[in-house]
Amino acid sequence: MSTRATSDRLTSRSHRLVSLVCYMLILVFALRRSYDLAGGFTLVLVLVLLGIFITLYASQPFILRKIKSYPRFYFAVQMILVLWLGIFQDYQDTWSVLFIVLGFQVAALCSRKEALAWFGLFVTALLVTLSVEFGLVSGPGRALAYTVIGALLISYDSQYAQLEDALAESQMLVAELQEANQKLVEQAAQAEKLATLQERNRMIQELYDSVGQKVFAIQLSAETTRLMLEKDSQRAYRQIDDLQEQTQSALSQMRQLLGQWRPD
Repeated sequence: MSTRATSDRLTSRSHRLVSLVCYMLILVFALRRSYDLAGGFTLVLVLVLLGIFITLYASQPFILRKIKSYPRFYFAVQMILVLWLGIFQDYQDTWSVLFIVLGFQVAALCSRKEALAWFGLFVTALLVTLSVEFGLVSGPGRALAYTVIGALLISYDSQYAQLEDALAESQMLVAELQEANQKLVEQAAQAEKLATLQERNRMIQELYDSVGQKVFAIQLSAETTRLMLEKDSQRAYRQIDDLQEQTQSALSQMRQLLGQWRPD
């Protein structure tokens, strides 16, 4: 599920605890209705309708994978079933908890606009039916009570899902930062090696340019001096002195350059 898709919903996921709470609410309604209706055809019809409600509720995740537009049909049918379950004799308001069950699914499956529309329909259905049955004073009060309870439960589930998403995003960001830091360390090590190699090449080039030229000059001078020994020995001896000085200078420069290569 994409971030954009989940950010447009009240909650990004349906938790197992929420499903457990919903099944408990359905069980409470079933027990209360079974207690109020003393057997007979009415109780059988109620149990059949409740069985259809539970079947649709449990199969919704599997059908939604194949039919993306299923929620609209699903919530319409479920709302009709809930209202039907509330019109039997020995009228009670416990059927209203089924709207809370549907409210959790609406928050997880529908966009914010669609969710608000369905919530409006649920609240309107509660208000109208409870007002007709219990009067204009008690009816709206009961509808308000169920609405507040449902809003609190759904809001808590939404906040909890947002907290989980924030923690997951934070962990992902930490992992990305650690990976980026590791890459920076590796790049810094590579840059250091490259800088060392470039400095070494520079020194080699400098050694070749300076000392190499002097050695080449000494070699020429030595050859010239060897030829002078036969014709002008005194001049040859002076040339030998110059060769010694050049040699000492080249050796000194070489030691200086090699000293720069030594680690601190």
